[in-house]
Amino acid sequence: MSLSVKFRVIISFVSLVSFSVVQAQEKPNIIILFADDLGYGDLGCYGAQDVQTPNIDGLASQGLQFTDFQVASSVCSPSRAALLTGRYPMRNGFPVAQGKIEKHKDYGLHPDEMTIADVLLKQDYATMAIGKWHLGFNKGHQPTDHGFQRHYGLQSNWHTKHPDLDDVYYNGKVVKENVPFESLISDYTDKAMEFVTENDRKKKPFFLYLAYHSVHSPIQPSKAFIGTSKGSLYGDYVQELDFYVGKLTKTLSEKGMDKNTIVVFLSDNGPAICHFGGSAGPLNGGKYTTMEGGFRIPAIIKWKGKFASGVNDTFLSSMDLFPTLTSIAGAELPSGRTIDGKNILDILKTGKGVSPHKYVYYYNGINLQAIRKGKWKLHLSRTSEDQPFWSKNKNEKPFGGKNLKNIGCKGLIALKRPLLFNLDLDMGELTDISQKHPEIVKELLQEAEKVRKELGDIDVIGTDQRVPPFKNIQEKH
Repeated sequence: MSLSVKFRVIISFVSLVSFSVVQAQEKPNIIILFADDLGYGDLGCYGAQDVQTPNIDGLASQGLQFTDFQVASSVCSPSRAALLTGRYPMRNGFPVAQGKIEKHKDYGLHPDEMTIADVLLKQDYATMAIGKWHLGFNKGHQPTDHGFQRHYGLQSNWHTKHPDLDDVYYNGKVVKENVPFESLISDYTDKAMEFVTENDRKKKPFFLYLAYHSVHSPIQPSKAFIGTSKGSLYGDYVQELDFYVGKLTKTLSEKGMDKNTIVVFLSDNGPAICHFGGSAGPLNGGKYTTMEGGFRIPAIIKWKGKFASGVNDTFLSSMDLFPTLTSIAGAELPSGRTIDGKNILDILKTGKGVSPHKYVYYYNGINLQAIRKGKWKLHLSRTSEDQPFWSKNKNEKPFGGKNLKNIGCKGLIALKRPLLFNLDLDMGELTDISQKHPEIVKELLQEAEKVRKELGDIDVIGTDQRVPPFKNIQEKH
């Protein structure tokens, strides 16, 4: 081979490599910061008065802060499954929270389900999950079985009553045993910054799913944060979360990565007001309920210079992240399945637009409890026996009154008749207007019957429902 030919070959190879690097750099990095049990009213930018959250507030001021962003469940496992797959929990086979119990030994995110990580991995993204998984303990259900090249964190919630629930895993193997809860958020943040820095150096686009344990129980902030808020220990805990969110986002800024990094911050469900505290702000109910306080969460999305900024009131869903991020990465949506999320890229770019969802369904476990169309939300009749184990109360009397201001922390456990709310005027779901709008009630009841046939309900298996691998789904044992 002549010198000139060799030179041309080298130039062609260098050009090809350079083109590949440019192509990789054009794909934005993606970070999802997923808080646990953080309520709609727990952040300064959402009206909290007793805590200071300057870092998350700063993220909101630079990006889009949403006032009507919903998750697909008011408990952790189903909400996480829906976010990652873009599909309702009834459709992806994960309708109830997973426990470390014999009944759930084969329960995990189904191998056939495609996650955001699966899609982005095929687009040459580096993928990593850090923190809480809670979507399956066994082989086939781990993060590394669902598109994540790496996972560092706990299998589910931290707890000492099960020997392996306070152990830190790396790709399915224990690397730290009996870890103090207070050390986790710092450890996770360090691992996140290592991952970010490594891929920035390689000029490789990355997807980081950082699922915090904060502010789930135990309410144990690190010593440095105890007494720092006006909101008791829970407020201290929220401020610790804010500090570590800031530590990561400042790293992005210092490295000049924020122009090519999409940051999504949201909570998995509403606050655990029955047990630990937190605030749903002007909303009724919290975790475990199908009231707005359980499903409507703080959500912020930022891509500096590419997405709009300000406050956005459009009714959106966490399931929308799947098709939107797929589109941004230049990938195709998986075929052969229904994706319930919608591509909201135009709304993110302009900060304007109408909701892409005609109807949205609120399940508690496998019980369809409410349906929404635009501003209208209809709560459906139900009994205590219909409830999943976290909401059952055998002594609960069906709600038949008018005063929803003083309902219990677990919401409407039993309901004699449907209740209708106009969320534009009554986001607290305090005034039933079903008798004034019978035509709306009729339409939403008809839609409820339609979706029951497709996604299922108590004693109904839907045509597109993935049924979990155990019986008596609503029961714990």
